[in-house]
Amino acid sequence: MSKFPKLFIPGPTHVSDEILKAFNTPQIGHRTPEISELISEIVSGVQDLLYTKNNIYLVSHPATGLWEMAIRNSVKKKVLHCVNGAFSKKWVKVSECVGVEYDVIEYEWGKAVKAEDIQSKLNENHYDAVALVHNETSTGVMSDLNKIGDMMKDFPDTCLLVDAVSSMAGVKIEVDSCSIDFIMASTQKAWGLPAGFSIACVSDKFIKKSSEIKNKGYILDVFTYDKYYSKNQTPYTPSIPHLFGLQKVLGLIKQEGLDNRWVRHKEMSKFIREWAISKGQSLYAEKGFESETVTSIRNDMNWDINKLNDMLLLKGFRMDRGYGPLRGKVFRISHMGNIFMEDLREYIENFEECLNV
Repeated sequence: MSKFPKLFIPGPTHVSDEILKAFNTPQIGHRTPEISELISEIVSGVQDLLYTKNNIYLVSHPATGLWEMAIRNSVKKKVLHCVNGAFSKKWVKVSECVGVEYDVIEYEWGKAVKAEDIQSKLNENHYDAVALVHNETSTGVMSDLNKIGDMMKDFPDTCLLVDAVSSMAGVKIEVDSCSIDFIMASTQKAWGLPAGFSIACVSDKFIKKSSEIKNKGYILDVFTYDKYYSKNQTPYTPSIPHLFGLQKVLGLIKQEGLDNRWVRHKEMSKFIREWAISKGQSLYAEKGFESETVTSIRNDMNWDINKLNDMLLLKGFRMDRGYGPLRGKVFRISHMGNIFMEDLREYIENFEECLNV
């Protein structure tokens, strides 16, 4: 068994040696011109990737904390949560703990969030914000942000909050044209960096809403970040190795080309879907809403997932066996970040060798 198998799980994802090498860059002061230059470059790169002019905050903790930042800074009275999997359900728990009122649109796992369902609720009630997960990692379902964003333009007083943890940097997300007011992700998925760092992109509307809300705490108040944003700094000492890693990744993305990156992820997802179906399996995600970064496969053929896992480990690969209640019934194959088609083909070849034993 390899001590460090290559990861084909939905996160953390595989980090290449050249990216890991960037983490060895010598430290710099967090209140120096050097770090301001570094952060300025990163912010500009993230804005390009997200097709936005909104503020970019670089956060040295998991994206789970950004669920709370989103709620604390935009919800005075009530938020509408769209729940279609494990992570969107956990976001509801955050609102409950923060103490804000909320309503829930609940979907069967495997289904996507629909613009018309949100619109119907917004026509009935006023909500400060709508919160949804773009790409539900637990189910491999990707909702249509373009349709949802277009619909949200009819509700200018409501903020659109988006968890893009497993889609940002792997799927084209046009933040400004989609009217997204808060979108966030952690770095250990499609960004292809080690875990422990996150990115938030916030609109002027979101910042204005935040100015009207009290008792947001300190570390999760967007104004704590905004104070340092114009200086190209962070409010506290950041994970400087992650900043150098992010600079490296943005350079690689620029080298690859944004359009090429989006196409690569589409092609890899198509390859895995077709492979799964050719093996007699079916896809867990609702048709037309399959993720482009992680594919969930129903284990219709009753493969021994635990046995496959053990055999793949001996070959140097780490597979996914399904999330929570889906474990063994649905397994996922990740194809994002630093995984390329040749990596995916190698994984599938080894997977098939294990199937044929």
